[in-house]
Amino acid sequence: MPYHGYDWKNPRSYEEIAALHKRYPDLPLWMTEVCHAYEVGDPKTMPIPRYDFEDGDFWGNVIMSDLNAGAAGWTYWNTILDEKGGPWMVSVVHEDPEPNIQHPVVIVNRKTHKVTYTGLYYYLAHFSKFVRPGEVRIGITGSASGVRCVAFQKPKGGHVAELINSSNKDVPVQLNSGDRALTVNLPALSITTLLW
Repeated sequence: MPYHGYDWKNPRSYEEIAALHKRYPDLPLWMTEVCHAYEVGDPKTMPIPRYDFEDGDFWGNVIMSDLNAGAAGWTYWNTILDEKGGPWMVSVVHEDPEPNIQHPVVIVNRKTHKVTYTGLYYYLAHFSKFVRPGEVRIGITGSASGVRCVAFQKPKGGHVAELINSSNKDVPVQLNSGDRALTVNLPALSITTLLW
């Protein structure tokens, strides 16, 4: 069942997805569309497209929230746009205004041909490269201030964990699995993938 994730400003939206997943656990839920668009707020306070790496932390937490709520797939709306956040569609029927500036995963400057991989790109790449189809989300316990984790079991054995440190300082964490333990230092504002 596909759904759009534009309700991310509402903290209860993930609870609603989790409740749907709990009610229909065999129904795959796919978050099929979300992006930063013109409606995110005052362009003076948050211009889009965004070039800062910190934007990845925001999107990493959105992805993790959807996965922890039960999503089986996650898709960002705009892969590549130009330095102006376009081209964009103008549609009265769909209430898409002029301009309809949006934020992509990759920005290509039309004049200079410079390619910018956004913070969103790098965070999404961790999930896309290491969390593969057929893997099953597993429960985790524990906490560290500013750190979130989601973990998966691979079909043929092994595990993958994605850890996000949203704090402005490095955070050491210990991951325990069975009788093994690993201590890893998570850099400030980062995503780390662990495979075992």
